[in-house]
Amino acid sequence: MKRLSPVPVSGPTEISPALWLWRGALSIADQGLISAANFLLVILFARWLPRPEYGAVSIGLSAFLLAANFHHALLLEPMSVLAPRRFQERLGSYFWCVLAVHGVAVLLVALAVAGAALFVPGPATGVALLGLAWSLPLVLSFWVLRRICYVLTDPAMAIRGGIAFFTTALTAAAVLRATGWINPASLFILTGLAAVAAGVILTRGLRPRLGPNAGLLAEVLTAHWSYGRWMMGVSLTYWLANSAFPILLGVGAGLSASAGLRAVENLVTPVLQVTGALSLLVLPWVSGQAHAHGNLYLRRYQRLAMLVAGTVIGAYLLGVLLLRQPLMRALYGPGGYAELAPLVPVAAVATLIRGVSDLSLSTALKGAARPDAHFLASLISSLFVLTGGWYLITRWQVTGAAYTMLLSNAVQAAVLAVFFARVTTERKVSRRDRVL
Repeated sequence: MKRLSPVPVSGPTEISPALWLWRGALSIADQGLISAANFLLVILFARWLPRPEYGAVSIGLSAFLLAANFHHALLLEPMSVLAPRRFQERLGSYFWCVLAVHGVAVLLVALAVAGAALFVPGPATGVALLGLAWSLPLVLSFWVLRRICYVLTDPAMAIRGGIAFFTTALTAAAVLRATGWINPASLFILTGLAAVAAGVILTRGLRPRLGPNAGLLAEVLTAHWSYGRWMMGVSLTYWLANSAFPILLGVGAGLSASAGLRAVENLVTPVLQVTGALSLLVLPWVSGQAHAHGNLYLRRYQRLAMLVAGTVIGAYLLGVLLLRQPLMRALYGPGGYAELAPLVPVAAVATLIRGVSDLSLSTALKGAARPDAHFLASLISSLFVLTGGWYLITRWQVTGAAYTMLLSNAVQAAVLAVFFARVTTERKVSRRDRVL
C-alpha cells in the first residue's frame, strides 16, 4: 500500500507561488465545470417546467442544502482542518475511516428524505423529494472524494471528476429532454448519474492513497465530533440564514414565488463557486499556517483574501447588473421571469457580501479552528430571518425574500468581522484551539 506524503504545514515557502497559482487555476476550473453543469441544469429546467413545478425543484434544492450542511459539518469541514493538524502522518487510514462514516450517514439521510416525501403537501414537491432521496448519497459521495483531493492539494485529480460530471450531466439532460421525461425529480436524477460517473473516476485515482482502518475509527469519530459539534449548530442556522428562503416562500407565498427567487439567484450565485473553490484549496493550508504562525498569518491572509474575493466577485456582478434584462430574456425565454429583473441588484449586493466574507473572514476563522464564530454569526442571522425576514416574505413575497437575503448576509458578515477582530488580538491562536 502506497504511503501518503505528509501535507506540508511548516512554512509558506514549501510551495512556490507559481505552484499555488497553478493549483488555484485547476481548482477554479474544476469548480467551474461542476458549477457550469449545475447552472445549465437549473436554467434548462426553469425553461422546461411550469413555475409551480420549478418551485418544487427549488424546495428540493433547499432541502439538499440542509442535508449537505450537516454532512459538511461532521465530515468535510473537519477533514480539511484536522487532516493537516492531527492525522498528517496517517492520512490513508484517516480517509478510509471518513469514507466509512460517510457511507452510513448518507444512507440514513436519504431514508429520512424519502420518508418526508410521503408527507409533504402537493404531488410536485413529493416527487422532487423522492428524486432527491435517490441522488443525495451519490452526490455527497462525490463531494467527499473531491474534498480528499483538495486535502491532498491535488486539484489536478479533482478536475478529472469535474469533467466527468459535466459531460454526463449534460448528456443525460439531452436524453431526458428528447424522451420527454421531464418532471420535478429529473434534475436530481441527472445530478445523481453525473456524480456516479465522476465518483468512479476519482475512486480509481484515490484508491492507491487509501490505507486500512488500523484502529483509527474511534479516534476519527471523536475528533470529528469534537470539531463538528459546533458546526452541527451552524448547519441548521446557516441553512436558515442562507438557503431556507425557497421553503419559506413556498409556505408563505406558494411554489411560483419560490421559482421566482431561484430564477433571480441563478444569475448572481455562480460566482460564489469560484470563491468556494479557492476556499476548498486554501483551507487545509490556512489551518496549518494558523496553527504554526498564529495571528500574524491570519491577518495577512484575511486582507489578501478580501481583495481577491472583492475583485473577482465585483467584476462578475458588474457584468450581470449591466446585462440583467437581456440575460433574463435569454436564459428564461420571452415571458419567463423578466419582471423580476429589478431584484437582481439586491441579490448581487447580497452575493458580494457573502462571497467576500466567506473567503476572507470565514476561511480565516475556520483555519483558526473557531467554529463557534460561525455558529454565533449564523444563529443571529437566522433569528432575523425567522422574525423580521418572515414578515418581509409574507408581506412582499419574492421582493421581501431578496431583501431578507441581503440583510441576513450583512448580519453574518458583521458578526464574523467582530469575532475575527477579537480572535486576532489574542496572543496566540493555538491557546484558543479548544476543539482539537
